[in-house]
Amino acid sequence: MLAALAGCAAGSGLPSYTSSSYESSASPLDDAQKALMHNDYFRASRAFEQAAAQTAPPQSNEYHLRAAETATDGNDYSYAGTILDTLPLAALDPQQQLRWRLLRARALLARNDAAGALRMLPENTANSPLAERVLLLRGRALFRLNDPVGATQTLVQRERLLGVPAMVSENRDAIWSGLGAAPLDASALARAGNTDPVTRGWIELANLSHRNASLEMYDGWRQRYPGHPAQDRLASVMMPTAPPQPPINQAGPAPAYVTPPPGATPPAFNGVPARPGFYALLLPQSGGLAAYADSVHAGFAAAAARAGNPADVRVYDASNPAAAVSAYSQAISEGAGVVVGPLLKANVTALSQAGSPRTPVLALNYLDAGHVAPAGFYQFGLAPEDEARAAAEDAAARGLRRALVLVPANERGARVQAAFSQRLSELGGEVRDSRSYSGEFKDWATPISSLLHYHAVDDKKKLAEMRASAAPGVDPQRRNDFDFIFIDAGANQARQLWPLFRYYHAERVAIYDTATVNEGHGDQDLAGIRFCDAPWMLDNGGTWASLRGDALNGRNAELARFYALGDDAFLLALRLSQNSLHPLDELPGGTGTLRVGDDGTVHRGLVCAQTTEGQPRLLEAAGAQ
Repeated sequence: MLAALAGCAAGSGLPSYTSSSYESSASPLDDAQKALMHNDYFRASRAFEQAAAQTAPPQSNEYHLRAAETATDGNDYSYAGTILDTLPLAALDPQQQLRWRLLRARALLARNDAAGALRMLPENTANSPLAERVLLLRGRALFRLNDPVGATQTLVQRERLLGVPAMVSENRDAIWSGLGAAPLDASALARAGNTDPVTRGWIELANLSHRNASLEMYDGWRQRYPGHPAQDRLASVMMPTAPPQPPINQAGPAPAYVTPPPGATPPAFNGVPARPGFYALLLPQSGGLAAYADSVHAGFAAAAARAGNPADVRVYDASNPAAAVSAYSQAISEGAGVVVGPLLKANVTALSQAGSPRTPVLALNYLDAGHVAPAGFYQFGLAPEDEARAAAEDAAARGLRRALVLVPANERGARVQAAFSQRLSELGGEVRDSRSYSGEFKDWATPISSLLHYHAVDDKKKLAEMRASAAPGVDPQRRNDFDFIFIDAGANQARQLWPLFRYYHAERVAIYDTATVNEGHGDQDLAGIRFCDAPWMLDNGGTWASLRGDALNGRNAELARFYALGDDAFLLALRLSQNSLHPLDELPGGTGTLRVGDDGTVHRGLVCAQTTEGQPRLLEAAGAQ
């Protein structure tokens, strides 16, 4: 859950709902239909569950499934999973069983478990009206597992089942975007040669695009594949002035950290004067996120007490966008001086679009790029992009400027890489190459060996000759045009990835990770990885160590991070209440050095350390080494 919450600090991943005001009906089914008309998935899923509670099987099974489907459409995978856990497959008819499997597969894919999603999907659904949905999920999973040929074949098969032009267009977009991010090596191209002409045409065109082929080569493709559905892609890939679109693991700048083009003037950000009143916390009060909200509240209250400020803090429920806007209005009408929250990204967006704040707002998440914050609307959260930027800064300070990057093949990985690449470039460095990993551990060797350009040499005599003739410090079995490696992996993933890097001869290369690798203790499989984290996670005897002890009182490490978020939120809110928080201010906080940008966003400067077989070891300052 921590990864989801932190990942959402600058991108989606938490349940998102679009809600409107409308009256309840006597019938739960009527309520569900009204909610769906307003795209209010939260209310619709609960209404379907209420309808299920009022009926008996087999009708209740249908309502349970509708509730799980609606919750999944709103990205509320936790609630959907709870419903499915109580709905045994044996109680469902064959069509309902397939819907059950589709929901499970969607949840697994959302958690980046593409292999698990594939196992959940049936092999043969040719006679089912849900066949196209199965094929869509199968295609997406295969792309995640770096099988572009199988994924393209699957989506080409799906297109034959689609009769609506808009769906056909979306299917082709899915093929093209998947191929844009996919590694098309010699093996994949050879496999494509044995497939149907439509699949083969897609693969060949994507390969030309990856290679920045000449116009003559594109024209040759057009002649080989007349009438191919990818013909409409030619205009974009053949334009010499249009830069190629980045693949999924090289997405554009992360939200809330957008550098304007040279010469451009960003919109001015103005504050809003605070008025006397209490602190209003807009936090979810029910569901799977309530525990995180409680931690934020506890940290906020503890900081207020530590500051000798008996602050009046009132909590308002902000479980969905409509509730967040309503809670804000209620808090203002009751005399709030500063509003802190919401926590969920969708709710932050909704509140930012509800009009100019009448008192300062400190949102605990970030707006997407392109969403301009209104005056007085500050943004602060546990963004993993801060960890990526800090890694780039620490590496550059140590003279490490050329990086290889490995990130998960998901939206978080794209954002983390974008932040890292942008910051490293600003410091005069560059990302020399990148890959993404997904699926199960058994599949991770391929992107790592490909990233390192590793080639095995079985002939011992030849290998000895290669090593003897290589320049000092040059490994003849892998590339040598990089100084360090940056990855985004939790501790469990890093325990598998780091040995693979060592196996492919990168054992003496500095490797940086995000803070998710830090469990507070280490082991042999993690020892040596550098990362940048919140001061309170790395302080072993000072103020932040005491804070960590309070935060861990009955909480796991995930919840404790949000306790620290609440602690720092009070520090910022206090300054807002005093009308003394300004752009370019820096404040020492438990989650990092809090730096206020000129657009109202607050980013964290972090402390860097290295994993050991025990507690992490702080890195010496770059100049001290």
